[in-house]
Amino acid sequence: MRGMHGMMGAKRMNRTVNTDEIAAAIGRRTVGRDLGELLRPVQKSAVGDKVSSFDTHLLNRTTFGITDIELQQMEVLGAEGYLDLQLNPDEIDNSALEDFLVEAFPSVDMDYQEILERLRNEEEDFNPAIDLIVVTLARQLFSPRQLFEVMVEFWTNHFNVFLFDEAVQYLKTGDDRDNIRPHAMGRFRDLLYANAASPAMLLYLDNYANSKFGPNENYARELMELHTLGVDGGYTETDVAEVARCFTGWTIDPRADELFVFVPEEHDDGEKTVLGQVIPAGGGIEDGHQVLDILLAHPSTGQFLASKLVRRFVADEPPLALVERVAESYQQTDGDIRSMLRVIFESDEFADSRDGKFRRPSEYVGTVVRTLNPVQSGNYFSVVFRQLETLGQVPFFSVPPTGYPDTQDDWLNTNALLSRWNLGFSIAFGELPAGSRVGEEEADGGRVMADFFQIPVFELLGDARTPAEIVDRLLDRIVHQQVAVEDRSALVDYAADGAPGSAPLGLEKAVERCRAVLAALLASRYFQMR
Repeated sequence: MRGMHGMMGAKRMNRTVNTDEIAAAIGRRTVGRDLGELLRPVQKSAVGDKVSSFDTHLLNRTTFGITDIELQQMEVLGAEGYLDLQLNPDEIDNSALEDFLVEAFPSVDMDYQEILERLRNEEEDFNPAIDLIVVTLARQLFSPRQLFEVMVEFWTNHFNVFLFDEAVQYLKTGDDRDNIRPHAMGRFRDLLYANAASPAMLLYLDNYANSKFGPNENYARELMELHTLGVDGGYTETDVAEVARCFTGWTIDPRADELFVFVPEEHDDGEKTVLGQVIPAGGGIEDGHQVLDILLAHPSTGQFLASKLVRRFVADEPPLALVERVAESYQQTDGDIRSMLRVIFESDEFADSRDGKFRRPSEYVGTVVRTLNPVQSGNYFSVVFRQLETLGQVPFFSVPPTGYPDTQDDWLNTNALLSRWNLGFSIAFGELPAGSRVGEEEADGGRVMADFFQIPVFELLGDARTPAEIVDRLLDRIVHQQVAVEDRSALVDYAADGAPGSAPLGLEKAVERCRAVLAALLASRYFQMR
């Protein structure tokens, strides 16, 4: 049981990852189809009058970026109907994307034993971790089940494991497919139970090595601090030690179909006391289950989860009254995630929170791509990976078990803003070199971003020809909201470039000024906030 690393053929790795090699491997996984086709057929020129400010606010918080698909659904269904649809992702046909991804990246559908067998055979360029990164990006960018993907990302972060921590890179595919995704919109109980027996988590937090002959408290501590009660949830160091005893014998056997096994000989079968509740001797694997039930029923768990969800969707400083209502929903519905989300999205606090959350890198890059819907090249996902790496939020790359942070102070700094501005200007103008990390190196140090993201500039421009028309059209297409009068005036002056704002421009000049305004909007606070 303890020879996990050797049996799986995985080298023990430090936590420094060669991202150049990963980007190159992603680049070799060229998709044979422009996934943007899934979005492009229903593109239209402008937002209809039926889409309100609240509607776009809801879209901004429940997607990785607004596309015309969501805008059209909102026009037809209204906010209530759209929310009902997104809260029931099984009702949204996602088969085209999923069939394509399984065909292009078959490892995402492989069970543990097939993955391990291919690794033992040392199949060339077989790395399920790389496939998982690409598939995750594809789902975030192109899935019509946007709220579901937002919640998958949320729970992935909540139950964080670093992808390249030893053999986790071979186990996370199963964890994502079998544990996180099936329960992301279900009951928290099911998520917690699945995570406790997840081979990826057992390895990452060392519980696979937790035995009565050598107790390991890593998982016990994070189970209470990060997964359920929170750091101030009322547990003690004694509770940590007792919970660790309850989970002795929970380990990994590479010969088992699902890898997880319980080994009675390594379990401490004595009496334990957790959070004041006695767990009788002789319970075996049920000791761990009793711990999970105790934690699930504890008031601190509902409060902790409510705070995280409200922070994610409403404000960095979660309104306490809303947190209490979401926590009450947790208690009344046995941790039903849909019910908690509905309380949030139907609250006054949510309605009043527009532009109150700073876009994290995954949301910023996702919104750029989904809003502009660029034509894709062979290195499309490699470029997306590089931008997320530069901004600091590649999927599954958070090393500590805390996962990626979720407040503006953690992401808003001079270097981060400069990187965002460079990305926006590179896409809009195609003049700023993206650097040696992007594409093939050339004499000037790298190819420009426009070589990889060719934006449909004529579609963006439409029939707008005056500076004022160009500004209004891009405000409608890019930020989906009214801006301050003085900001609009400044944009019109910028677009006019010394000419009258109402004077028609020739097509070439109009395209040039369209790119300039686009770059300014992508760098603006209106695009940074959601």
